[in-house]
Amino acid sequence: KTGAFRTAIQANVPIVPICASNQVGTINLNRWDNGKIIIEFLEPLYIENSDRENLRKTVNQVHELMKNKIEELSDEAAAYHNK
Repeated sequence: KTGAFRTAIQANVPIVPICASNQVGTINLNRWDNGKIIIEFLEPLYIENSDRENLRKTVNQVHELMKNKIEELSDEAAAYHNK
């Protein structure tokens, strides 16, 4: 979806992607130490006013960047859990 990106363009502020490791299947609420969640802020992205097609392409690129970072963070967190 492009809403957040359009809002950022109108407000002339950057998009700051925030990625967190995936914890599906690792959290047990009966444990004191439920493991490690890794959160990382990516570089701020200044999006220029562009037509609808280019905006959609930019959104897809940012989503792909975030997907790759989340996979990386999830692998790192899983390695911590498997110690």
